[in-house]
This record gives sequence, structure tokens and C-alpha cells, in this order.
Amino acid sequence: MPFDFQGKRILILQDNPVAGAEIAIALSTANATVLGPCHDLGTAEMQVMHSELAILDVDVRGRRTFALADRLAVQNVPYVFFSATAGCRLPERFARIDCIARPSSPLVAVRRLELRSREAEPPTFPDLVPLLRQRACGILKDPLAADRLVERTLQLALEDSGTLPCQSGLLAWLHGLMDRALQVGRSQFLN
Repeated sequence: MPFDFQGKRILILQDNPVAGAEIAIALSTANATVLGPCHDLGTAEMQVMHSELAILDVDVRGRRTFALADRLAVQNVPYVFFSATAGCRLPERFARIDCIARPSSPLVAVRRLELRSREAEPPTFPDLVPLLRQRACGILKDPLAADRLVERTLQLALEDSGTLPCQSGLLAWLHGLMDRALQVGRSQFLN
């Protein structure tokens, strides 16, 4: 199986029942919890607050889905458009959102949604260590000194873990700790 959504709740809004069913099958095969397929805006709007990801048609029963897409964006829910609407012409605010035109396979939409999902995930603590090292190497040109600075930053993080921010603020928090480590004693890191 090429994709694994690990039980994520994915909203499908598609007024074409065949396309909706094909997307649902592809997502179910990829271990998603499928919300829908919804065939009208009202039903989809009730599912927005439960959604972690979404695949939206551009036009559902003659109504544009842009207000629903805006709600998803406000809630930081990654989504893509999958539509038979000619050319998938979208307003400028959706310029960064993928619009896959049918008759493309629903697997194309699922693949793009999976990519958007990975892009949207906040970095984990281990993901941030190389970024810390890169910053430390920019401050202290000696790689060994940079490694000591990263080590001290991580020690401070362990000591100060009571103030650990949400995941999206981890890197800024660690940068602040690195700055604090430098203020206390820049010379202790140098050879």
C-alpha cells in the first residue's frame, strides 16, 4: 500500500457519487477514517470540525465550496480540490492548493493529500536537532564547538521542560535556549 493515513479523519465532499466512492475506497485502503463522502455542502459543514484532512470538489450542486475550504484553512486542515470543474480555476487565495482535474484517478488526489499532510505536520523534537546544529554552525564556525552548543541547548531544554511550548513553537523555544546558552558563556564552547 503506497499511503498510510494512520486512522486520520478525512472529509470527502464530492457531488459525483462514483468519484466520491472511488476516493473513499482509496482512502479506506490507506487506513483513513473516511468522513463521507458528503454529497452536499450542509452535510460536509457538519463534518469540518471533525476533519484532519479533506478532499473537496470545487462545485457541488451548483454551489462553490470555497467558504468550506476557508473554514478548513482557518482550522489548519490540509486539503486538496478534486473536481470536474473545467480547468480548476480557483480564486487567488487558493493558489497554493492543489486542484486535480477529473478524469484523473482519485489516487492522484490521495497522493497530493498525503504530501500536503506531511508538509503540515509540525516537526518532532528529533527533527529539530539538525536544524539546531545548522544554526550553531552558523554562529560558531568550529563544528566541535557547534556540537557543544547544541548539547548545552538540549541540556537546557531538559532542565526547562516545564515551559515546553506546543510543537509548532519548539524551534523558536530551542533557539531562545541556544541564545541563553551563548549569553552565559560563549567561550566555553570554543576550542
